[in-house]
Amino acid sequence: MRSSPAFAVSSLELPAVAAADRIAGLLVLLAALFAAGACARAGAGAWLVAALVLAGVLESARRLVAWRRASGSPAHRLDFLGDGTLWLSAPGKPACRVLVGRGTRLLGPSVFLDLHAASPVLAGRYRYWLLPFDAPEQVLRHWSVVLPRCWRVAST
Repeated sequence: MRSSPAFAVSSLELPAVAAADRIAGLLVLLAALFAAGACARAGAGAWLVAALVLAGVLESARRLVAWRRASGSPAHRLDFLGDGTLWLSAPGKPACRVLVGRGTRLLGPSVFLDLHAASPVLAGRYRYWLLPFDAPEQVLRHWSVVLPRCWRVAST
């Protein structure tokens, strides 16, 4: 089992802004516009319709600013080593070991990563929902085999 290619050293580039984040932003805007349209058809006041449209536009603008800020920051890279550990690195910073959190899930062809870093350089919780738009499907399939192994290492 150790000689399986799934347990070889591998790395995964984590996008600064994942496709799931962009889709969620679009859904927020569409939901606000739909709610505003439904209220307008129901005869609600113009102030309520305007408030819903404004809320949707402001939230979308906030997300757009956050995406632009994140796009300027260097992308993270997740490395899996043969001993079952995961390391997170960013350009110009030393790599730090991360643990797989409880939120890590395999959702159909996608992977939701919940990573915990304890290093002072990259301390914090990192969450990524990777879709086939972010990485090739073969890569995501490979990591669906790697992540459960990392969970066992992290929980021992």
